[in-house]
Amino acid sequence: MPAPHSLTTEVKRVSIEDGVALVTLTRPRVMNAVNLQLRAEIIDFARELDADPSVAVVVITGEGDRAFCAGADLKERGQRSVQQLYDERRFFRSRWVNSVASMAKPTIAAINGYCLGGGFELALQCDLRIASDNATFSLPEVGLGFLPGAGGTQRLPRAVGLQKAKELIFTGRRFDAHEAERLGVVLRVVPQPELMAATMDLARSIARQPRMSLIQAKIALNASQETMLSGGLQAENEAWLPCLLSDAWKGQVAKFGGKGEERGEEQGKG
Repeated sequence: MPAPHSLTTEVKRVSIEDGVALVTLTRPRVMNAVNLQLRAEIIDFARELDADPSVAVVVITGEGDRAFCAGADLKERGQRSVQQLYDERRFFRSRWVNSVASMAKPTIAAINGYCLGGGFELALQCDLRIASDNATFSLPEVGLGFLPGAGGTQRLPRAVGLQKAKELIFTGRRFDAHEAERLGVVLRVVPQPELMAATMDLARSIARQPRMSLIQAKIALNASQETMLSGGLQAENEAWLPCLLSDAWKGQVAKFGGKGEERGEEQGKG
């Protein structure tokens, strides 16, 4: 396994160890709100970490106990002209709204404190979400005169169902971590001091799996949300076939030549 390494900028910190890249949003004075620089760096790190052979899983969290991410930096946005906002939305949004979701490698959001607006939408881009018991969620955009425009109107219904997503978006109400778990927004809730340990344990357990099968399984699972059953089954088969070429699969096949008990155990995993 490559040696641990890290990178820090004004708005984020990235450390890599044991196949897990931990990305921390580092704007705690504004509850890790997303400004233009952080948005650009999220797009960049998603591409770079996906291509980094030392990385198997990516974890995203926010610095401090107050917030994972409170959404867009409205102070910065308020200083931009309508034309600037329009151009940014027209030409920049497509990369931002899928930057993390389009990563081939598994991603996990470790959510502490406020997870609001665009921060919630960023978390929804991740494959898995673990929340601390102090986490608070909301998509408040309708009350501000617009709507969740970084994937919230599309990803939240897929997580909680259309009717519940409409209620949450129409009212913009806040809900706590335990309701988020009941709704299926988060995988589990843990005490705040245990958040990162629990998340990193999960990340490392995923990182130990063969790389190709992880990536191909994610392709097949994502297809289940995009296609009818027949198309999904075809996508599953197309994702399965490349696994035949992997060294991990060849190693498993070699074990079939062992004792009968071993063959039974391995076949039970297939």
